Amino acid sequence: MRGLWDNPPPERAHLVEQEPTLENLGELIRNPYDSRPNLLIDDPELTVAELRRYRDAGGQALIDMTTVGIKPDPQRLCAIAQATEVHVVAGCGYYRQPLLTETLHDRSTEEIADDLLLWLNEGMYGTTIRAGLMGELGTSSPIYPFEERQLRAAAHVQRITGASINVHPLTWGHEHLRILAILEEEGADLSRVAISHCDELVEPAWHERIAERGAVLSFDTFGSETYFDRSFAQEPRDTDRIQCVLRLLEKGYGSQLTLAHDICTRTQFHRYGGWGWDHLLRNIVPRLRHAGVSQEELDTIFIETPRRLLTLQGD
Repeated sequence: MRGLWDNPPPERAHLVEQEPTLENLGELIRNPYDSRPNLLIDDPELTVAELRRYRDAGGQALIDMTTVGIKPDPQRLCAIAQATEVHVVAGCGYYRQPLLTETLHDRSTEEIADDLLLWLNEGMYGTTIRAGLMGELGTSSPIYPFEERQLRAAAHVQRITGASINVHPLTWGHEHLRILAILEEEGADLSRVAISHCDELVEPAWHERIAERGAVLSFDTFGSETYFDRSFAQEPRDTDRIQCVLRLLEKGYGSQLTLAHDICTRTQFHRYGGWGWDHLLRNIVPRLRHAGVSQEELDTIFIETPRRLLTLQGD
């Protein structure tokens, strides 16, 4: 994720090359993108140790949606899956246009579709390791031309392969309905489309508008309660996210929800003071149960909906 590094103001310039430590954890919780090392997750031993905590908490599978623009590594994913005995499913595609090399910006809808088909059917990025879904497909606000072409390409590929689609909307933007409209124009099955980071907006009415279109809302930033001093913004608390989940369950949208962590910085790992991949299973599920969520509803969110999205249903 080093492409998201954001050159900090002079008073935080000391963070640029600092490794995450207990001493600077408070600063990085407020500004995680100020530190380049914090955005680099490239230590297989660390990843294996953190993923084993998830397995020990009952986790059996994990989806990695590192796409072109943020340096995917399918071979390393395979090694990590084998070392942890956790099923790892890889997504494929391109991230947001600003993080891609300029040579890709003019790629046509047909060329992008060919890329996605190759990665799903034969292997990703020069390997024989095949993707299990398309995503996280990057979009911005407003949506760049390349990003729109990729959405249209993904809809075509979905009809051929049955692979589900996951889309990254710009945090705190409101492009969700536009994304769904583009996909629907090209014949996508919106029940097999998941929109990431919906829990970054504590807006129940907006959530319902997305759900009414039939898409899956991915509440995937649990455990991330970061501040962004430069923009005077902050992420919701997990308590806020839980309340939004409860509202959607009350409205009957339980089969259109997935929960996850979106771990993309070192400070989200236990070793660096975070809550890790096991946070949902160890900490959030008990709170959902306490709030009255049934085991059947939990199974739908954590087992049935992911299984449905990862089952190929093409022509």
